[in-house]
Amino acid sequence: MRKLGLIALLALAGCASPPPPRVAVAAAASGSDVPHSYADALAYWEKHTGSAASRTYLTEFVDFNNHYRLNKNSGCYQLGNEDVHLLLVITHPADGESAVVENVLSDVDSPKARCFTKAYVGLLTKVPPYVPFVVGMDMP
Repeated sequence: MRKLGLIALLALAGCASPPPPRVAVAAAASGSDVPHSYADALAYWEKHTGSAASRTYLTEFVDFNNHYRLNKNSGCYQLGNEDVHLLLVITHPADGESAVVENVLSDVDSPKARCFTKAYVGLLTKVPPYVPFVVGMDMP
């Protein structure tokens, strides 16, 4: 019986959620308020992260990220030992039901940072309380 329980546990551990949907991004929201540089996105993120709506959305985004294991399944951690700080710029195309990670900006240019950018750009996600919405993520 114990052996059967271990097999069931291993089978469940091997089951991964299918990857979340993605779209090709063609600068859906290239308005003047969308940050296009790391410095601008960092200032925007620091200015807007204090509201209750922001904190709620950030918690939901972290849960979404953890559910799909986006950062772990990407293989990016193996590409370097440096810390990478990412700023994900989330927009909501006018004709879309979902929001999209339009851009990912990093504090460093490295294979690891470029890998994380590729892993997140185009990712469809829940519409945030306002757009653009910037999510800061530290990747050790």
